[in-house]
Amino acid sequence: MIGLSSRAAWGSALGTALLSTLLLTASAAPLQAQQAATVQLSANDGSMTITGKLLSFDGNMYVVETSDLGNLRVVADKVTCTGTVCPVVNQFGPVFGIYGSRTVGTTLIPNLLRGYAKSVDATYEIVPTDEPAERIVRLTNADGSLRAEIDLQTRGSGSAFPALADGVAAIGVADRRMKDSDVEKIAAAGIPDLRDTDNETVLGVDGIVMIAHPDNPVRNLSSLEIARIWSGEITNWLELGGGDYPITVNSFSESSGDRAVMMDALVRPNGRDETAPVTRWSAYQDMVDAVMDDRGGIGFVGRWLARTNDVNLLDIRESCGLLSPPTDFRMKIEGYALSRRLYAYTTPGAVHPEAQAFLDWTLTSEAQAYIKESNFIDRELERMRLEDMGMMLVHTAAVEPDFDGAQYSDMMQQLRGADRLSTSFRFNTGSSILDVESIRNVQELADRMEAGEFDGLEVLLVGFADSVGQRTRNTELAQDRAEAVRDIVVDSLDGDTANRLRVVPLSYGELLPLSCNEDDVGRARNRRVEVWLRLPNSRTTLR
Repeated sequence: MIGLSSRAAWGSALGTALLSTLLLTASAAPLQAQQAATVQLSANDGSMTITGKLLSFDGNMYVVETSDLGNLRVVADKVTCTGTVCPVVNQFGPVFGIYGSRTVGTTLIPNLLRGYAKSVDATYEIVPTDEPAERIVRLTNADGSLRAEIDLQTRGSGSAFPALADGVAAIGVADRRMKDSDVEKIAAAGIPDLRDTDNETVLGVDGIVMIAHPDNPVRNLSSLEIARIWSGEITNWLELGGGDYPITVNSFSESSGDRAVMMDALVRPNGRDETAPVTRWSAYQDMVDAVMDDRGGIGFVGRWLARTNDVNLLDIRESCGLLSPPTDFRMKIEGYALSRRLYAYTTPGAVHPEAQAFLDWTLTSEAQAYIKESNFIDRELERMRLEDMGMMLVHTAAVEPDFDGAQYSDMMQQLRGADRLSTSFRFNTGSSILDVESIRNVQELADRMEAGEFDGLEVLLVGFADSVGQRTRNTELAQDRAEAVRDIVVDSLDGDTANRLRVVPLSYGELLPLSCNEDDVGRARNRRVEVWLRLPNSRTTLR
């Protein structure tokens, strides 16, 4: 039976979708009359089914004779054929698409594809087109055969999700997590929410940084000060200790993902908008060059670009006095005010095998060098000592209203002499379930432990909480989460490693906040489980 009332409705539904060419491994010639037999074509989104005699198949289109609608031409890559005469189709040829973020696609994806090509002994070639946002990347096997041809299009994070829905992209890349509006776009194609699923991959970490002229003496700004600059209330650096220079505000277009991150984190929460006169740029380097050439300039770009230019990177001063510097370590632990994950998305079901192999490779240690080469934050572990957390320690003791001296002293004894690793575990909001990235962090930690990287050391899993509610209860909640992570890590280890290494859950509740506890974003950063390493029996005694 057909699930539509007219030929026009069926043709309209299928006419919107037609994108990839399927590679036919059987004959594409019309079927002989005696071979014609009944087949069933089912739409991949489950919306309709058509039954009829298969007359021909050319690799792209089925021609089916139906009893009530006559002969229909049906696009192949949107349906599944069931029946004894269905042709054998390989829907994965060498071509696939990667669509989405300019931030992710401009340098990071090409460099990762170059590294992936090397890992599979293939050559790498990038071919520009007349359209700057469109490039072709070819991977060629050693025998000269085409391994993959990637259609790489970088028109912004918002373009990733329609491309996934339409089927032109095997991978969608974004410099932000998908939004509810993105979920709505793909839902029309029968694709579910991809957040917190195996179809969501974190490629790396980046952050938006506020930049000023290198001769500007201002080294940090509060979010309110930035909001007042963008609203036009502050117009001269003299008001901020930066000398008598008119402020020139540089921004991107209203559709820019970078602009959305900055505005939503710093400007709009302070009840302001971009109402000051601004100079808009479409290219990242143009923004940097403009600020470098203007003593009164201020702007914002991804740190991946700012770190290659001699601009003044401004710390964010939070409302409670904590400074949020744009360092690699802070971004790896997602403790920087404007840090962001870089995402890759695929759709449920069969993914192009070369695209999936590439994504799997991006999570390997081999790939991290290419991420770092692209000036993004890689996944390799860094270490920090307690004594390097000066302002956090001072803030905890001097500012936090529910300060517990005995707990603080115990933390100093337990962690002084230990190293904090640049990995954290966080839970889905209102849940005891680890988020997708934290689950991957568990496996990476377990792999390192099994490889002997932490032999001879104690692994401390230290829980922290926000300051909402009673201090003692928050300490208990953080302890529960530290123990939950301990159980997951130990279950991921082989028996010998689990017996060889001591994994200790601890909790210091509201101490050492990464951000102010005044809003949901800051509180979410403070609810985490950290990984520390120390020599056994190295707990110090304070005098």
